[in-house]
Amino acid sequence: MSNIVKRFGPLIIAGLFIWGVVFLLKLPQLKVWKIMTICPAYLWAIYAFVKTRYGVKIPLPLLFLGFASVTLDCVGNLRFGGALSMYDTKFAYFQYDQFTHTFVPALIAPAVVWLLRAGLDYFGHRLPLGLVTLFGLTIMFTLSGFYEIIELWDDKYMWPAPGMRIHGAYDTATDLQCDLIGMTIGGLMAYAILKRQGEAVQVAA
Repeated sequence: MSNIVKRFGPLIIAGLFIWGVVFLLKLPQLKVWKIMTICPAYLWAIYAFVKTRYGVKIPLPLLFLGFASVTLDCVGNLRFGGALSMYDTKFAYFQYDQFTHTFVPALIAPAVVWLLRAGLDYFGHRLPLGLVTLFGLTIMFTLSGFYEIIELWDDKYMWPAPGMRIHGAYDTATDLQCDLIGMTIGGLMAYAILKRQGEAVQVAA
């Protein structure tokens, strides 16, 4: 199995990437039971691949944080008794979309920082933890910007009328602002924990 994974590693990585992109784009339309089935399966696939291909065990709490971030988005799309979903409800000061754009990056940032550090360690590159954290946050913010561009294209070209997905002229800027706040909080937490623990990459025997 290990030899097969190593041989087809690039194809597996491409497959996991496509799987993740499709899952995130379809997330608002999926039923809760499907999300709660697909998400753990996807996280397990990543865990198994990284462990088999690189001999690195991703800490289970990081996988749980990934699952929790998807759950937050899932809760926002629930409707009870025909009521509006959390995403569709207009709150006085802080919208649920802004809440998820803040807390989801905060939950994901520790996993990104840990995986980046593990990858660098695996290939023999030792960088200061602060620099690794900065690179991790830079990668996350770049992906956030890319997602907002896709959301803009989807709103402009895929919906019957523009403005059905993006709510207001400041939606993209507000989302990116919340993303930056959340990932900064999560990145600083990851830095503090890893700095205190002096955690090394856990390599499977």
